[in-house]
Amino acid sequence: MDEQDVLRHLLAVEAEASALVDNAQAEADRRITEGEKQNRLVYDEEYGRETARLEGRYGETIAQIKKDYKKQLDSYRESLDAIPVHTEAFARVVECFLERDR
Repeated sequence: MDEQDVLRHLLAVEAEASALVDNAQAEADRRITEGEKQNRLVYDEEYGRETARLEGRYGETIAQIKKDYKKQLDSYRESLDAIPVHTEAFARVVECFLERDR
């Protein structure tokens, strides 16, 4: 084999090696893209499930707070209704104060 044949052979080997590297890079990129896609699907599924769970807990908490608020408000109203109203005595006190200012 002469030098030109050796060089041609080396160039052919280099071209083949370059093609193998390009193919390997393309395969690696494809696998990375596929892995990212699968991870995104898993993430979206988990995120949706967790969001739904938290929204459910939030709704339950709000409903419980509203229930407690209504109970406290009703209790306060009942306590106000239980206080006796002495309108005649109040009127006498007001008249007393008004007469003093004259």
